[in-house]
Amino acid sequence: MQCRDRAGGGKQASGSERHGETGTSETTGVTPMISLKSFIAAIHAALVGASDALMDANTKILDKYFIEVPADPATGSQPGDQKTLVPRTVTLEYPHVNEAGQIENLEVAVPLVTLVPFTMAKVEKARFTASFEMEIVGGELQLNFPGGQSGGLFKKKPKTGTLDITLSPQETPEGLRLLVEGYEAILKRQMS
Repeated sequence: MQCRDRAGGGKQASGSERHGETGTSETTGVTPMISLKSFIAAIHAALVGASDALMDANTKILDKYFIEVPADPATGSQPGDQKTLVPRTVTLEYPHVNEAGQIENLEVAVPLVTLVPFTMAKVEKARFTASFEMEIVGGELQLNFPGGQSGGLFKKKPKTGTLDITLSPQETPEGLRLLVEGYEAILKRQMS
């Protein structure tokens, strides 16, 4: 990592060099620079986007375990009102001893949400590593990601960096946990 101060003199980077894309300018041979603020904002936006994608995937879990029922005309529900979801269920035959002491099969409606564990994920940690040069241009820290020196016509050192993202299980939200416990209690009452 190198740091130079260009504020007091020397060549000033143009606006396109300060805020443009990384890569070498074909006309000047100078690698454009990006401000540290823009660089951090881009990484932050990427992480927020990844978290949003995981949140959307977690929300789609509801579609696996619940179905939307049509509006009830008797209640005067209008299109655009809140959705009503009911649990997807399977009917299982459960052996039960009747009053005569005989074993008979009792049909039990079992919500899928009580049978299958939820698996939700969240971005726990992200680490980004890159090689860059730093300069202070116009009082603002600028980063330069050099493409490396050309070792001939066809040999260029590639730009390198690493990105480690750790995904971890997300704790089941309290509301969902209480909902599942409620369905489990109803299931127990059906079976007793």
